[in-house]
Amino acid sequence: MNNGSSPILYGIIAGLLAAILMAASGYVPVLSVLLLSLSLAAIFVAGLGAGLVASLTAIIVASAANAALYSSLPSFFFTAIPLLPAAAMAYLANLARPASEIGGPDTAMAWFPLSDILLVGAVLTAIATILTLSLHPNMEELFDAIAKAAIQMAQEMSPEFPVGDETTAQMKLVLQSLWPLVQSLQMLIALFFGYYIANRILAASRRNTRPREDMPTSLRMNRLAILIFFGGIVLMFGGGMIALIGASFTGAVAGGFLLSGFAIIHSLVRGKAWSLPVLVLIYAVTLMVPLIGIAIILAGGLANPRRTIALTPQKPNPSNQP
Repeated sequence: MNNGSSPILYGIIAGLLAAILMAASGYVPVLSVLLLSLSLAAIFVAGLGAGLVASLTAIIVASAANAALYSSLPSFFFTAIPLLPAAAMAYLANLARPASEIGGPDTAMAWFPLSDILLVGAVLTAIATILTLSLHPNMEELFDAIAKAAIQMAQEMSPEFPVGDETTAQMKLVLQSLWPLVQSLQMLIALFFGYYIANRILAASRRNTRPREDMPTSLRMNRLAILIFFGGIVLMFGGGMIALIGASFTGAVAGGFLLSGFAIIHSLVRGKAWSLPVLVLIYAVTLMVPLIGIAIILAGGLANPRRTIALTPQKPNPSNQP
């Protein structure tokens, strides 16, 4: 894809595919996360395979297509903002330098660390969440509607549940803190799966620039992410826009640590005869009791941050050959 091919052409194709998948996610809510991951994978394929120009072209095309579909100019920005982290991550994933510059062998190339790529993705995802929520024209009405629906559901389950303006205000306050946290966490996970799917597609077609990494051993978060995580938790108690910023950063970084925790589990059980049933059990418990399961796995990711650098043999420079 990156050998004599037009990045603009690949960007247009990837952008149209991403637009179709994003539009489909709105009509099939059950598969929305999967379809969002696939739309991000299209952006990643363009960026990882044909470069930054291709990924930016894909984002512009997808955003323009959604704006035309909904006949709304704001749709262009609400589509482009969440997709931009994919272009940045793809650009960083293609960066490499001689390993000798960081104390490695002279015959190898060192690639941008996956932990740093994930950290940048988390930060940009948090910023995208802040922008989309703060610029949304009907967010207050949406919170009001969700708060009233939640209270009505709680009252149907327990008639003694208190109902009133004070209860609605408290529920709305909780939603304003949890909504950006959950949204940024889901977006970061969708970003990673889009990145993973794109790498598998490019590796299968032998068009990948970056080597395919072993995720159970290489997928970890940078230590700096710990400071961002706990800093975001502190900001969540600030209220208003400060709480929105804190929740967005907390959720995005928590998504990275959650992925890291699952990678650690896969690494620990690898090669064991009982690995498959244990993994099925862990994922089932996480789905059935999400608060407890996610907290434990996230704690495992927090306990093991590190930076791993992929090395590949350095290709000889044709200009130096006789």
